[in-house]
This record gives sequence, C-alpha cells and structure tokens, in this order.
Amino acid sequence: TGIEIYTDGSKDKNKVAAAAVINKDVFFARLRDEAIIFSAEAKAIELAFEYIKMSKFIYFTIFSDSLSCKQSLHSMNIEYPYILDILYNYYYVSNQGKIVNKPYWYTREQ
Repeated sequence: TGIEIYTDGSKDKNKVAAAAVINKDVFFARLRDEAIIFSAEAKAIELAFEYIKMSKFIYFTIFSDSLSCKQSLHSMNIEYPYILDILYNYYYVSNQGKIVNKPYWYTREQ
C-alpha cells in the first residue's frame, strides 16, 4: 500500500479547514469562511497530492470519507476548481512515476 495519507475537511460555524495526515505530519489549509464542506474535503485531498508531488516515495493510498468528492472525481466533474486541481495533480504524479492506488481514496461507505 505504500504511504497512507488520511484526509478530512471540516466546518465549525464560520470556520472552514482541510487537513492531510501522513504518519505524524499534518498538512492543513484554512479556507474562506463561506466555503462549503465539499470544498474542504476536496482541498484536503489536494493537500495529499501536494505531499505526493514532493515525496521521494512511489506508492500511496489516500483515505477520505467524502462520498461527494469520490463521485465528482469519478465523473470528472470539473465544475469545482479543487476537483480539477486533484485530477491535474493525479496525472502529474503519475507522470513522475508515482502510483496512487485506484480508487485513490476510500470512504467509510465502502
């Protein structure tokens, strides 16, 4: 399975954030207050790909609990900028010779 990356997005009242956790390292981003939870979940997956791009490792698995992101990525719904960024980053890391297990995220629903 290689490196396991766990992602999550959250919204608490008006604050929205995303995070990707690799081993004991946490990468996070604060989104604008009016962002929706979907954007936070997608941004978290994008953070995972940012790590993958910089990593010397080759094999990765991204874990996410966002069914809506999974559906948008499977349908290649580029209406949302973060989905487009994730798809771009997936192809970018693939061209680097890195392997992100497909499906490249797993949900609690599976």
